[in-house]
Amino acid sequence: MKNLLLVVFAICISFVTKAQNIGDLKISSKKYGMSTMKKAPKKIYINSFNVNFEMYKEAIDFKAGGNGGRIGGNTSNATAKAAVGLAGVDANLMLQKTNELYKNFIDRITKEGYEIITLETAENTGVFQGWQKASGPAIGESLSGIINVIPEGYTSFYKRKTNKGEVKKGFLGGIGLQSKLSKALNDAIIADVNLYVMFSEEGSDWMKGKAAKVKIKTNLRLINNHAISIPQKFKKKKSTMGKLFGSVKIAGASDTYPASSNITFSQGKSGLGTKSSFIGSLKDDVEIEGVMKKEKIVAYQKQGSFVPTSFSTFSNYLDAKADRFSKTTKWITVDATKFANGFYNACNTFLDKQLDALFSKLN
Repeated sequence: MKNLLLVVFAICISFVTKAQNIGDLKISSKKYGMSTMKKAPKKIYINSFNVNFEMYKEAIDFKAGGNGGRIGGNTSNATAKAAVGLAGVDANLMLQKTNELYKNFIDRITKEGYEIITLETAENTGVFQGWQKASGPAIGESLSGIINVIPEGYTSFYKRKTNKGEVKKGFLGGIGLQSKLSKALNDAIIADVNLYVMFSEEGSDWMKGKAAKVKIKTNLRLINNHAISIPQKFKKKKSTMGKLFGSVKIAGASDTYPASSNITFSQGKSGLGTKSSFIGSLKDDVEIEGVMKKEKIVAYQKQGSFVPTSFSTFSNYLDAKADRFSKTTKWITVDATKFANGFYNACNTFLDKQLDALFSKLN
């Protein structure tokens, strides 16, 4: 009977693994001063539980025109813009799965004998004086096309938000905050979780010639390190002074925001000022399979050109010099349940493996 139960259990584990539909998830863990962390109070404060997924992507390329003389001729400006979005994603399901991620995380920490420090206790330290709060359950856009999910029962502190929705955690992104907070909480361990599920990758094409070209490739995955690129939006200056002295932007320019999936446990020891840390990341992106197929979305715009001849007219010149613009937009419909499950399975497996690596050193 015992052997039969083991066989059934093994089959169930195999079934769950296959149902996860994720690629080979390999983690990387950097550890410093773990013996110090092992001696620390068995208390953990969750400073951030940052879960994000991508729903919309835009990319732009600009090719400037110019005067190449009688041989090269005159060329026009050319702009190519591609956009792709996901249809069918269910916000309630994404919130439900994020709630499960957070619950699993909390349950594992408490199961290992650690106490979760409350928000009120952290607030009373004075470290977050003047900061604002963001509480779950909530789901909204943090950057253009990037959706941030705050699980139910969780509240985080943040210094401010930019006009683009980016959350700022103090000077230089809050460097030194964890050590300061740990010291204020009597050397407690500070946990930070960052997870990003992206579906787009920007392709490159060096052989585009006299044209603007942009390529977006779809590939649903939990990312390791990624640069989120967002085309800059141009605003018309209303006042004369604004038009004269407003910020100058380059056509086709994009803002870039670094993103990475990681989990960090930091512990700063009062007195001597020593600290210990555990930094968990991925060795590579982890593909989420069976949710959406890989596609390419391409926008291409050739420059107009004008080479003076005895047959050319002024209207030929004006037509060739006119700015050229091409835009490609596509919406990809995904199965809401498959998308939410794939998102959950990749994130949960990553957290599970990292917690295994952490507690194997602390227990």
